[in-house]
Amino acid sequence: MAKSKSKSKVKLDLSLNNLLTCFVYAVIGILLVVLKGGSLGILMSVIGGLLIILGVLDAVKGKDLVKGVVEIVIGIAIIVGGWIFASIVLLIFGILLIVKGVIELLEVYKKGFMAALPAIVTIVIGVLLVIAKWALMDVICIIAGVIFIINAVLTLFGKKLKKK
Repeated sequence: MAKSKSKSKVKLDLSLNNLLTCFVYAVIGILLVVLKGGSLGILMSVIGGLLIILGVLDAVKGKDLVKGVVEIVIGIAIIVGGWIFASIVLLIFGILLIVKGVIELLEVYKKGFMAALPAIVTIVIGVLLVIAKWALMDVICIIAGVIFIINAVLTLFGKKLKKK
């Protein structure tokens, strides 16, 4: 008996929804890779603007005045104070990583260098976030951009990449 090999052909999912999703992923990915940390300002402005528009629409259509006002206020806060918020979050995250790394280092310091290496790396990343947060942010943006671009390509194939 001869075994039959079934080759599954990969087909593109060219539906409008899928193409739009792919396009958005690709644009965000390219912006993150090319503009790095600068893309965050654009992203915050777009998100803030969209929230303001949604808030105005909700308030004008009479759907929910309170929800509309809240969306407008959050949109303005993101546009005006987004960088301050991002800076504070990165500072707090860096400090937490340093504390976590020091605690881990104290727990494993007698076990040798290899056991302490993850704790040391955690401390270094925490210090970089506190001191050079925007330089590290560029690296994070590039990695996120590459992930978005890969996701855009994979979105074209939909569920067809999975083996049956």
